[in-house]
Amino acid sequence: AGEIVAVSGPSGAGKTTFGNIVLGLLPPDAGQVKRGAGLARTAFQKIYQDPAAAFAPAITLRQSLRDLVRLHGLDWQHLEDLLARMRVSLALLERLPRQVSGGELQRIALARVLLMRPALIFADEPTSRLDPLTQQEVMALLVEQARQAGSAVLLVTHDVDIVRCVADRRLLLAQPEQPA
Repeated sequence: AGEIVAVSGPSGAGKTTFGNIVLGLLPPDAGQVKRGAGLARTAFQKIYQDPAAAFAPAITLRQSLRDLVRLHGLDWQHLEDLLARMRVSLALLERLPRQVSGGELQRIALARVLLMRPALIFADEPTSRLDPLTQQEVMALLVEQARQAGSAVLLVTHDVDIVRCVADRRLLLAQPEQPA
């Protein structure tokens, strides 16, 4: 709980697959994944590299977030506070996901995940679409909020500087050898 574990390795090494197995989105080829007793499925959240995959395309961002808040009995004001810290204008919530930039959508997706206060966040290249300054701000907020809430973070990144700055540990995955 509260630990940031960086998962890195070359393309094709299985970083995303590993995270999806931990989340229960894919079955493992061997072995098993054990989760803490009594944790709901919603206690495991994913921040996608492509944030558009996380939102319904025909629903405004506000409606999507309102549905989440209502369904899980969450605090809308806390969401607004998170969005403000990420410099996301509330006016953007009136738009469809395709009507905002990738960086804006990624920050909204991150706020949505943090609002859930999950036990585990699988962050798959969560800042890849952000400019360097926004990357730093968003990573700092992710780490701060995760530590405050006691959420573990599996962070997939190729950025060695991010690993060095935020990770408590690092898992290095190697490229599987191809049969001759």
